[in-house]
Amino acid sequence: GKPIAARVFHSVFLPENLQGWRITRPEAGGGVVLDITVHDADTLRFVLGDDPVEVSAFTQSAGMAGSGLEDGAMCIWRFKSGVIAQSHEGFTTKYAGTGFEVHGTEGSLIAANVMTQKPIGSVLLRTASGEEELSFDREDLYTRSVRQFHAAIRGEGQPSATGEDGIWSLASAEAALQSSKTGKAVTIDPQLGSLD
Repeated sequence: GKPIAARVFHSVFLPENLQGWRITRPEAGGGVVLDITVHDADTLRFVLGDDPVEVSAFTQSAGMAGSGLEDGAMCIWRFKSGVIAQSHEGFTTKYAGTGFEVHGTEGSLIAANVMTQKPIGSVLLRTASGEEELSFDREDLYTRSVRQFHAAIRGEGQPSATGEDGIWSLASAEAALQSSKTGKAVTIDPQLGSLD
């Protein structure tokens, strides 16, 4: 059916070996928004096949990040089609699972433990007919990305993410940061982050 709403929960506990600049260096792009929200915005955009046009965001510092950086964020997104979405990102939640949900007119897709760097988790389709667990490719995500990138260099297909996709992701994350600072919804304009 037609998507109505989506939800991403991608709040984890950042292991000590990955903390470094992510929680201490704003000038290096530290903070949960530029580290995780950027990927959640990209995931929403890819799965929904739609562009975000507005975001309202709240951030927090729950004790891991220093130097004025955020280590938690919650965002509400509005897309061109009218779909709304919610995302939760964090570095400080030791016991939370990750997931992604899309709710539509004919059913819901509910994915658990899929917002990780490992090809794990489950995807459930719930419709009027009942529930069905869907199978998906469990190839290592980095291996797949490098293979597709090399193929694109050889002229065999396109990269899975384009430069335009990267601009949309960064513009979305920057708008979330601006919203968290101003307390207002912010329009997402990928032209502001364009390389032109």
